[in-house]
Amino acid sequence: MRALISSLFLIIHLCVCNALGADETLKFTLQSRTPSGSKRTVQESWPASKTALIVCDMWDSHSSKNAATREREFAPRLNDVLKTARNAGVLIIHAPSECMQAYEGSPARERAKTATTAARIPAGISRWCKQIPSEEAAVYPLEQEDGGSDDDPVEHEEWVHKLEAQGRNPRAPWKRQIDLLEIDQANDAISDSGVEIWNLLEARGIQNVVLAGVHTNMCVAGRPFGLRQMAKNGRHVVLMRDLTDTMYNPKSWPFVNHFRGTELYIEHVEKRICPTISSDQWLGGKPFAFSNATEGKPRLQVLLLGDSTTEASIPKMLAPEEPQIEDAVRMLLAAEQDLPATDVYNLGLSGEYIRSLLDSGRYAKDVATKPSADYIFVRYGINDRSKREQFAENFPNDFHELIARLRRDHPRALIIPMSVIPYQFDSDNSAVNSLVKKVADAEGLPFFDIHPRYSEELRKGPNMLNYRRIALSKIPENLRSLVRPYVKTMGNEPYVVVLDNRLDAHLGHVPGWYSDRHPNLAGYQVIASETARFLALHLRGKASAN
Repeated sequence: MRALISSLFLIIHLCVCNALGADETLKFTLQSRTPSGSKRTVQESWPASKTALIVCDMWDSHSSKNAATREREFAPRLNDVLKTARNAGVLIIHAPSECMQAYEGSPARERAKTATTAARIPAGISRWCKQIPSEEAAVYPLEQEDGGSDDDPVEHEEWVHKLEAQGRNPRAPWKRQIDLLEIDQANDAISDSGVEIWNLLEARGIQNVVLAGVHTNMCVAGRPFGLRQMAKNGRHVVLMRDLTDTMYNPKSWPFVNHFRGTELYIEHVEKRICPTISSDQWLGGKPFAFSNATEGKPRLQVLLLGDSTTEASIPKMLAPEEPQIEDAVRMLLAAEQDLPATDVYNLGLSGEYIRSLLDSGRYAKDVATKPSADYIFVRYGINDRSKREQFAENFPNDFHELIARLRRDHPRALIIPMSVIPYQFDSDNSAVNSLVKKVADAEGLPFFDIHPRYSEELRKGPNMLNYRRIALSKIPENLRSLVRPYVKTMGNEPYVVVLDNRLDAHLGHVPGWYSDRHPNLAGYQVIASETARFLALHLRGKASAN
């Protein structure tokens, strides 16, 4: 009898497990970012039964044609994730906002409506959340006040007529969730209510929440069940970064292409709201990537090649949310209404010279693989002069070799050799710049001499365009408490680093205080200003010639 009872319990247990699904352990690599933008990852394991996946606003239509197209592109991949998660024991919550009427009376809808009322319902959980405290000091990464549609005007007008012909409101045409996502009425839930979804999570003891869907900079982040509400109310929430999109129009600030706009917002999420994961962690293979079906009109591709005076590593470290040189070039060109939209890639690297670029493998990895460029600005010479033996002979040869490789890998690009900037207020760079000009002339390329403008700016104040960087050991002992907030470890040694003159009154007399002549943000704005001006003149000249 005891054996029979044991067998019955085992059968019952197996039946329950088969009905509910085994409580698998989910393993994820969560990605976040430091304030400077550096990626950080952490490995975590979650019980599937304590995890929910919320599908946000994957509607059956959208006011933007391009948004609807992109949604249909990634919906099949999201459906595969839902199947995998559901089979593992994850609760799937479908949240097509403003579409609950289509699901009234269904088991999945009733499951959300009848969940036990939570003992604690957070204040404001029924409302949108536009910001949480960790975002308050941040620069919001995208301008979206125009609604974010990136439709071509003519195509958008056709889309509006199509929606009207279907009996839909063109401004809000959604009626239910997209048909590419399956709803399991026996296990899933349907709700667009922050309170209902909170009750579901509490009733099941779910702490881990994944959000996917559209659009991250609007609904996914801000809905009552969105990233912000979950994060501020103590849920362990993550965004599935490759199965989402943004409402962003590249004609708006910061004037990047649509997909880069999405990347920028995801970086904001990783810095300020919550970590992210990607769908390949559920399905294997590679993360999802959009096709170029909604990429829009081709944009000019500009590459900046050079050493530390191009890379701007210190300004990026100390002021990561301020426009850097590549951002300033792009924005200055965008400010000219008659010029085409432009993407600018900064490929500079501190300490680099042409021979090291070519021989280290970095050229093949970083330069040859970039999208085919239209313009490539090349500024080397400072490090070449100190590191390349027989400089006067080998530097021009290296430059010619680089130009040959750039022509092979970026055949449509105009290559623009640049002079170096004055590395000292009264420095003589004529030896380097004359060699660069000879290379440009021999190759039939324009020579971009930025030296005069930068020198002119330096005459306004010899230290206005450089940051201050000095070893902490050189600071007088009695002033070290003053500089403590500005100490950064570089290599194995602590340095005092500031971008401007804020400490000059105290440390201007210290030997070496002004010795680092790398540009600060002001210096890079000078370089950006001249670069944009040079390119604008060329583009207008090319347009008039045609």
